[in-house]
Amino acid sequence: KVPYVVALNKFDGQLAHSPAAVREALSLDPSTPVFGLDCRSRPETKQALIELVKHAIAKKRTDT
Repeated sequence: KVPYVVALNKFDGQLAHSPAAVREALSLDPSTPVFGLDCRSRPETKQALIELVKHAIAKKRTDT
Protein backbone atom coordinates (compact mmCIF):
# COMPACT_ATOMS: atom_id res chain seq x y z
CA LYS A 1 0.00 0.00 0.00
CA VAL A 2 3.02 2.28 -0.25
CA PRO A 3 2.56 4.75 -3.11
CA TYR A 4 5.28 4.79 -5.75
CA VAL A 5 6.05 5.94 -9.26
CA VAL A 6 8.25 4.31 -11.87
CA ALA A 7 10.84 6.62 -13.39
CA LEU A 8 12.67 5.36 -16.47
CA ASN A 9 16.11 6.84 -16.96
CA LYS A 10 16.93 8.16 -20.41
CA PHE A 11 20.29 7.26 -21.94
CA ASP A 12 21.46 9.65 -24.64
CA GLY A 13 18.01 11.22 -24.49
CA GLN A 14 16.26 7.96 -25.38
CA LEU A 15 14.25 5.49 -23.36
CA ALA A 16 15.29 1.86 -23.77
CA HIS A 17 11.65 0.82 -23.25
CA SER A 18 8.40 2.70 -23.57
CA PRO A 19 6.40 3.52 -20.43
CA ALA A 20 3.58 1.35 -21.78
CA ALA A 21 5.91 -1.64 -22.23
CA VAL A 22 7.30 -1.23 -18.72
CA ARG A 23 3.80 -0.88 -17.26
CA GLU A 24 2.78 -4.12 -18.95
CA ALA A 25 5.98 -5.99 -18.01
CA LEU A 26 5.60 -5.01 -14.35
CA SER A 27 1.81 -5.54 -14.35
CA LEU A 28 1.32 -2.09 -12.86
CA ASP A 29 -2.01 -0.64 -11.87
CA PRO A 30 -3.13 1.94 -14.45
CA SER A 31 -3.04 4.63 -11.76
CA THR A 32 0.69 4.16 -11.12
CA PRO A 33 2.63 6.91 -12.91
CA VAL A 34 5.34 5.71 -15.31
CA PHE A 35 7.50 8.32 -17.02
CA GLY A 36 10.93 8.97 -18.43
CA LEU A 37 13.52 11.36 -17.12
CA ASP A 38 17.22 12.12 -17.23
CA CYS A 39 18.30 11.52 -13.64
CA ARG A 40 21.25 13.89 -14.14
CA SER A 41 18.82 16.74 -14.71
CA ARG A 42 17.93 18.52 -11.49
CA PRO A 43 14.61 19.91 -12.87
CA GLU A 44 13.54 16.50 -14.19
CA THR A 45 14.46 14.78 -10.92
CA LYS A 46 12.59 17.45 -9.00
CA GLN A 47 9.54 16.89 -11.21
CA ALA A 48 9.73 13.13 -10.52
CA LEU A 49 9.60 13.82 -6.78
CA ILE A 50 6.67 16.17 -7.29
CA GLU A 51 4.85 13.46 -9.24
CA LEU A 52 5.48 11.00 -6.40
CA VAL A 53 4.03 13.38 -3.82
CA LYS A 54 1.00 14.15 -6.03
CA HIS A 55 0.43 10.43 -6.55
CA ALA A 56 0.70 9.75 -2.79
CA ILE A 57 -1.82 12.49 -2.03
CA ALA A 58 -4.24 11.21 -4.68
CA LYS A 59 -3.88 7.63 -3.41
CA LYS A 60 -4.52 8.74 0.18
CA ARG A 61 -7.70 10.50 -0.93
CA THR A 62 -9.03 7.43 -2.73
CA ASP A 63 -8.09 5.07 0.13
CA THR A 64 -10.18 6.97 2.69
